Amino acid sequence: MTEISQNQLAKWYEDYEAELMLYAKQWHSEPQAEDIVQDAFIRLLKQRKSPDNVRAWLFRVVRNRAISKVRSLKQQQKADQKIQESEAVWFESSSSDLIDAGMAQNILQKLAANLREIVMLRIWGQMSLKEIAEITGKSIPWIHKEYKRALELIKKELEHSSCTKKKT
Repeated sequence: MTEISQNQLAKWYEDYEAELMLYAKQWHSEPQAEDIVQDAFIRLLKQRKSPDNVRAWLFRVVRNRAISKVRSLKQQQKADQKIQESEAVWFESSSSDLIDAGMAQNILQKLAANLREIVMLRIWGQMSLKEIAEITGKSIPWIHKEYKRALELIKKELEHSSCTKKKT
């Protein structure tokens, strides 16, 4: 084991980055794969001395990080699904409501998590698009586009629900 120089690290990055990216992409999208590969090189740089087989060490780090990230994403999806499936009542119905509270909750639960978050922050949180962008770390135009998309999906679901009720 020898100490790692910046030149050696740059050479390893040049030599191995493409194959490590290909390896990481079997588990994740390109941006996530890039993060994983860069993380592996950062971890290598933090080593006091270089491993005996740097290439194998990098592949192992990429593999372990990619699998950990898959597990983490699965756990997050399970948690999101439990939240969606929970019987918690979000809204209380009132006779003066224009929309049934249960229907509103059902429609919101059908939205993708990111769309639901935007709608909840915008309508019930009464936040501006700028505030939502700051909270979510997304751009204002992206938030606006997704908000409009969410409203379209809600509108379609409401139209579908009203058509279904008229038939019964």
